Amino acid sequence: MEKQQKQKALSPKEYIRTKARRLPLGDCWVNADWKKMGLALVIVTRRHPKNTYTVGTYLIDTYCLGVKKSDWYFSLDRLDYEDLLKEFPEFGKLDKITYEEAHNIIYGAVAFAEEGGIDPVDSFYFTEYILEEDTEDIPLIEYEFGKDGKHFLLAEDRIELSKYAPKLRAAFGDDFLFALTGMTEPKPGCECRDLSTVDNLADSFRKTLGWQEIPEEKYSYVNGEFPKSLSLHYDWLETLLYAPENRMFLSDDDLNRVLALPREELRADLEQILLYETGCTCGELTNEQFEQAARRSVLIHCVLLLGELGNPESLPVVLVALCQNMDYCECHFGDVMREVFVPTLYLLGKDRLDELMNYMQTPGLYTFARIRVSETMVMLALRHPERRDEVIGWFRTLFAFYDGRLEKRECCDGTLIGMMAADLLDIHAVELLPELKKLYDTGLVDEGCCGDFKQVEEEMATGEVLADNFPTDIHERYAQLKPWR
Repeated sequence: MEKQQKQKALSPKEYIRTKARRLPLGDCWVNADWKKMGLALVIVTRRHPKNTYTVGTYLIDTYCLGVKKSDWYFSLDRLDYEDLLKEFPEFGKLDKITYEEAHNIIYGAVAFAEEGGIDPVDSFYFTEYILEEDTEDIPLIEYEFGKDGKHFLLAEDRIELSKYAPKLRAAFGDDFLFALTGMTEPKPGCECRDLSTVDNLADSFRKTLGWQEIPEEKYSYVNGEFPKSLSLHYDWLETLLYAPENRMFLSDDDLNRVLALPREELRADLEQILLYETGCTCGELTNEQFEQAARRSVLIHCVLLLGELGNPESLPVVLVALCQNMDYCECHFGDVMREVFVPTLYLLGKDRLDELMNYMQTPGLYTFARIRVSETMVMLALRHPERRDEVIGWFRTLFAFYDGRLEKRECCDGTLIGMMAADLLDIHAVELLPELKKLYDTGLVDEGCCGDFKQVEEEMATGEVLADNFPTDIHERYAQLKPWR
């Protein structure tokens, strides 16, 4: 009886870590054309005695990076398991494979990536407990990784390129290939040898792809004082929110435990953690500091949870995070910045539009942080049609403020205006066409964001008003982050 009680007390993570390898292996799958795609979605299952399934999913970049994403699902019933197999339509047909094949695809890609100094995504160090140990007991199957016998870095964006290219150069010199999404063919490693900064990389790709040069506003924001240490009401919050295994995820039990705390004490602790971590990472970061911060989601948790608490007094603290530089935004929020900030800004700022306006009129901020506020205003108009005129008036005031400042890239730039035009298509904002035309007539708006003014005008006239895709429920918000875990 005592043993059974201990088993029942195990959390899913503890169970997987200590017992998953004792469960019999079930079906394994991979997308049929993984060798052509350079991406393999490998699925491995373990069968529980009561015919439920614990599942590990592994997204493998076979060209270079190895395990890019991995996830786990605990004790699914048959229907949920079958539904899970249908959740990856972008990978096409799934083929059933042996476990030995699955194991060699995963660990072969891991070893290939490690040759270039690239480690698996942090979540793999947990999800590998669903796999057998990588020993000689597993028959070796040799698969071909890379492209034309070389590591081929196909980067999703210039940040990813700048992160991994130095590692490949350190390992192979110029003997690797790289490309940015949109390039028609791979480039030899020597073409990015001297590109030591993200700005230089961006310049190189604009020349390579023939992009129009649209300078962004220069970042020059000066921060105030930040807490030098943490003094929390609940010290365990720090351990929970900083834990790498909780990257972009909190279990329902952990989330309920956090939200059961007294709201004002919880709010104070979250705000203090956000400000403290911002103070630690708002300056120039070394590669090690960047990667260490990127492994954790402490600021993602803080922003999401402050949105859930819903106290408008937290808005200035959240806006402090949006005042930081590109490196800060990339290492802490990466590709999920919209999903993290927009619903929280909506929940905290929908009745404090003057503060959102003041932020947009603050000089020297990062363009791709500013655009989150524009998206928030569009969300407000979509959720509250009765406030549409108020939102239109807010944008009209802002565009009047930008008139004459766009040329100086003061509080705005051509990329920001182009992205804002794209946002306004979502609410069919024909009322703002005169103001947009005045800005487009400067010739400084990035037409790559939304087309030229004629295209914007036509789309405004014929486009449909869209529904926003930003959930505000905290459980749904964490679920939305799942693909990036």
